[in-house]
Amino acid sequence: MISMKVIKNEKEIQNKIKKVDGAMAQEGMPLTKDLKSILYNCYTGKTTFNAERKKIIDKYRKIYG
Repeated sequence: MISMKVIKNEKEIQNKIKKVDGAMAQEGMPLTKDLKSILYNCYTGKTTFNAERKKIIDKYRKIYG
């Protein structure tokens, strides 16, 4: 279970997303606008990392069983 505190400082949120994007880009997988939006919503408390993770797992279970 991933637990993150809600961040209210816009600059801090953008900085965290930029760091994640940079790390992923180094691996050849930069974040899409949709993924950045999901991260933003997680950091602001509109959704949770666990809820988003579950959505992804459910999506691929439907496809691959």
